[in-house]
Amino acid sequence: MSYSSLSIKKAIAYIDQNKMYLPALQRKFVWGKGQIELLFDSLMRNYPIGTFLFWKLHKRVAKNYVFYDFLKEYDQRSPFNRQKTGSFTHEEIIGVLDGQQRLSSMYIGFMGTHTTKDRWKRHDNDNAYKAKSLYLNLLSLPFVLDGSKITINEQENFEFKFLTEIEAKSSHRIKKSTTDNDVDEFENLYWFKVSDALEWDEDFDNDEVYEVIQSRCSETEQLESVLANKKQIKKGLNTLHSRIFDTNLLSYFEIAKDDLEDILKIFIRVNSGGTVLNKTDLLFSTIVATWDDGREKIEATQKQINAKGDTFNFGTEFLMRSCLVLTDAPVAYKVNSFKSENVLKIQNEWENISKAIDKCVELLAEFGFNGSLLTSQNAVILIAYYIYKGGDLGKKSIENIRKYLIHALLNRIYSSSQESLLSAFRNGIREVDSTDGRCDIYRLKMKNFDFEGLLKIKLPSRKTLAIADTDLDSLLMSKKGSTSFFLLSLLYPQLRYQDQSFDQDHIHPAAGFKKENLLNIGIPEEQHQLWMDYRDTVPNLQLLNDRWNKSKNAKPIKEWLETLEPAIQRSFKVDNYFPHEVSLDFRNFMEFFEKRKIELLNQLNQVLEITNTSSAPAVLAPDNDEVIEE
Repeated sequence: MSYSSLSIKKAIAYIDQNKMYLPALQRKFVWGKGQIELLFDSLMRNYPIGTFLFWKLHKRVAKNYVFYDFLKEYDQRSPFNRQKTGSFTHEEIIGVLDGQQRLSSMYIGFMGTHTTKDRWKRHDNDNAYKAKSLYLNLLSLPFVLDGSKITINEQENFEFKFLTEIEAKSSHRIKKSTTDNDVDEFENLYWFKVSDALEWDEDFDNDEVYEVIQSRCSETEQLESVLANKKQIKKGLNTLHSRIFDTNLLSYFEIAKDDLEDILKIFIRVNSGGTVLNKTDLLFSTIVATWDDGREKIEATQKQINAKGDTFNFGTEFLMRSCLVLTDAPVAYKVNSFKSENVLKIQNEWENISKAIDKCVELLAEFGFNGSLLTSQNAVILIAYYIYKGGDLGKKSIENIRKYLIHALLNRIYSSSQESLLSAFRNGIREVDSTDGRCDIYRLKMKNFDFEGLLKIKLPSRKTLAIADTDLDSLLMSKKGSTSFFLLSLLYPQLRYQDQSFDQDHIHPAAGFKKENLLNIGIPEEQHQLWMDYRDTVPNLQLLNDRWNKSKNAKPIKEWLETLEPAIQRSFKVDNYFPHEVSLDFRNFMEFFEKRKIELLNQLNQVLEITNTSSAPAVLAPDNDEVIEE
């Protein structure tokens, strides 16, 4: 990486002569007129405007990537850069990795126009949108004469403003009054078009330019002001000229690397101090660069799946990872996995990919999950793959899908080595479809979701789907949250989450565990902490629908059950694993807790795949995929 500098004149020439471009990973131009005007004020004051980062590469390398032209005529209605098409005319080109907003602002200010809607006009009125160029008011320059010295008043700005050609012809305006005087006062204006300065030579004659300014005065008062402010105007012209031709003004680092993956890492690091950009944002921009309506389609699917059930929070990264897995592309989440042929396959298959993901999230909602309870979105991708490949969704398969998901989440297997896991699972359930004599087309080994088969797959880092026998007791002592929900959902397989909402309810209400209440019912103070520790754990939790939960509220369980019919009481106790012949009086909480815990352990031993801690899966998934670096 080398450090250097160049002038504004040269940078603008690079852009105008098709030598400097924007890589696809750059976000769109977002600066408003006010920000551009302030940037030019900073330039005039010689304030530092930050270092730039340029990517230098040969045209034979550049042709493998997507680049965009700089915006010259910004229009709010279509604020998009044009994609570079055709071959590059220069042997080497420059990609701007950091400084796009500043360079784009200079290019628009010196060479182009800025079009936004006039404030009080309707969006559908074409006359509301007028292209405006950047001008500098030479009669309000913040220079202060001090004898032979000219200094800058730090309290005032150089008045740069985007104006139409007609607006720029105005020679005066009403002066802002600082008194209560109702009489309007006027001040003279002279709007100098900034783009004219780019036509100056390095050997600048400001007397000649000043004479041109005099000749263009349209009114006597305007001319008198120009004559009266001659020193300030010439100083302003000199300052603007020196900024344009100063070869040390724009400092930059230059990188010469051919691999976009390396560039991506550098880009993320140098942008970490501004608007937060992460690898997903940049990969996404790279992918949709050659897919006309890709952004809209992906974002529409994201919005659709996140609205399901009690809402989810799937992001772009989940969708892009899913695309790689579903299309049998390399699982590694990096630029090289999204080569042009892979992006084309995703584009062609997007409708089917979207449908599979949508159906997958529907299942999650049916299982009672939402954004806060789904602790690993990566665990869902295997289910989407199974659906995308045409897997059966009968009752048994759905039951096994649910089993896989809960085992994966309980064991937190996706907390690390996610890519290796996805690769191993995908290899374990697919095989080459050699019908057409090809070796890159895959199909499912079995049409039903084979949970038992997944248990036999050897996973990286000695991970396993099976629950260790030594872990079950501690899992039951989980506090109310996602883990307790996973266990309760296995204990209540009959609940229809798609039809109504269910809450994790305290069987013995939390309000009863207050210190004063425990003392009132004769619980020794040294036992209070233990009661509090047990209060929010699984043996004191049940899943209740909204109607019953509101009815029960904070009532003691014994009192609330007595409001129900005897037959309903009996059914309720059985459905919720209440131990037989144990009093539901709150004083008897400890006995109820321990005996219900045993009931739950017995039930979970039947529905969970429990393994002895000394055992391990024995089958290795076929090595028919890429090697994943952890």
